[in-house]
Amino acid sequence: MIEQLTVVDASRRPIGKKDRDSVHFDGDWHETFHCWFWKDDNLYLQLRSPEKKDFPGKLDITAAGHLAVGEDATDGVREIEEELGMRVEYEQLHSLGVFEDVIEADAFTDREFAHTYAYRYRGESFHLDTEEVTDIVIVKRKDLIRLIQGQVIQINVQSVLLRNHYLISTDALVPHAESYWAHVLEGLTRLASRS
Repeated sequence: MIEQLTVVDASRRPIGKKDRDSVHFDGDWHETFHCWFWKDDNLYLQLRSPEKKDFPGKLDITAAGHLAVGEDATDGVREIEEELGMRVEYEQLHSLGVFEDVIEADAFTDREFAHTYAYRYRGESFHLDTEEVTDIVIVKRKDLIRLIQGQVIQINVQSVLLRNHYLISTDALVPHAESYWAHVLEGLTRLASRS
């Protein structure tokens, strides 16, 4: 089945619908759901499957996906269960805001209004959909901030499933917009300071 997305204008008003590939090819604005897991000073990133069409093998948001026609942000919580095998209720999420996230690649332009949330991870088991996600890695929030801001060129991350340690650079990350990273990391820092 072809995934149909709602195309929106710069004010997030619906103006039509298209299949996902056409939305990315044409660079249309659309809406997505993003959920970042955090615990204390740690953030959890997914390692995208090498079989993924977009950004295979890159580190990304813990769980994320497109909102299909007729869906809103509350429906996006399904992405957590689909990708990570964990059931999380929408009411357990902390809203960080709706942020513009533009990623320009060779084959497409992805213009998202990302409904962005954080979930305080409680140590639940991950049961990954390996067609989507290969592993989960833990990164210190302050280390990721330094990497994104260019203060360091590499940081350590630890695999949750394999328990391996890796040195990564920004090349290992899905290339989200700098403004998106700034909003997310600021919001996660604010949440961590309250806990």
